[in-house]
Amino acid sequence: MIDMPLNSVSTIRMDQLISKYLEDDLTPQEEAQLKTWLEEDSLNRQVFENMVGYWKLSDKQIISSKQNVFGKVVGNEVYPIQSKPAYWKYLWRVAAILILAIGLGYVFNQIENEFVPGSVKAELVLIEKEAQFGQKLTLELPDGSVVKLNSGSRITYPKEFAQESREVSLSGEAFFDVTKDPSRPFRITTDLINISVLGTSFNVRAYENTGENQVAVKTGKVAVGNTFNKEKILLLPDELVTISTKQESVKKDSISNQELVFGWLDQTLMFEEDQLEEIIKTLERWYDVKISVQTKLDTKKTFTAKYKNPSLKAVLESLSYAYEFEYVLTDRIVTIK
Repeated sequence: MIDMPLNSVSTIRMDQLISKYLEDDLTPQEEAQLKTWLEEDSLNRQVFENMVGYWKLSDKQIISSKQNVFGKVVGNEVYPIQSKPAYWKYLWRVAAILILAIGLGYVFNQIENEFVPGSVKAELVLIEKEAQFGQKLTLELPDGSVVKLNSGSRITYPKEFAQESREVSLSGEAFFDVTKDPSRPFRITTDLINISVLGTSFNVRAYENTGENQVAVKTGKVAVGNTFNKEKILLLPDELVTISTKQESVKKDSISNQELVFGWLDQTLMFEEDQLEEIIKTLERWYDVKISVQTKLDTKKTFTAKYKNPSLKAVLESLSYAYEFEYVLTDRIVTIK
């Protein structure tokens, strides 16, 4: 074991916060503490992004590699991988303290040397960017492609793309303007679909736990596959495909209303025969609020409206008229009664 001085109080504290971040269990106060630590030093941010990227590698082969590497860092004895809540919390804290103390180089080099799928080494330095509720984010990928993230969306991509392909993962909604590179296909994965392009612009809507993903093309061609059958759909400009696991369906259509799909890019909020449950989810993401319904409403009733850069109050006023309810807005909580 390596014997060196550790700032154990701050290190363990940050390890606990990072561990809670990975489990989506941070309190607002802890989130602020983690943010402050990340802004203190660029090295803190680098350590954090590498840890988050490392944690997300979940392939069985990579899990085996994690086990071997942690065995080398913590000691010669290698323990069997068990469930996250028990074993991983313990092992994460031990390894994180060592990683923070001696640097990430040794650990990531070991993983890179051990895990080589086929003839191409796995890219282990991953970057994650997230647009929080109430925010939108524009970023440039390593190849020059531009991505615009809608509220409540997250993208993960390598610090440097591989020579053979450009691969990213998405949760939420994003508009991609992909730099053309015929030698390196650009691929996007979500929980339901996989997308492959060479150079084009298109929108992907893939929020978690909705059971539905949608891809809409503005320019170029996009090939879309899915996780429950082998069917691949080729989309041309002004076409979209909606994939639903609830109905196990793949539906291809023409884009009848450009603003309905791409409107969010210029702050246009649209609803077209949407039910209240979906409207509430959209408003919570768009305005970073929590909406509590404390009265009985006609949840099957649909609502259609278009707003240009609207205030939350303006939207709530029209909704309250349509659904016949009163509401109270306190801080970031909307109570419908």
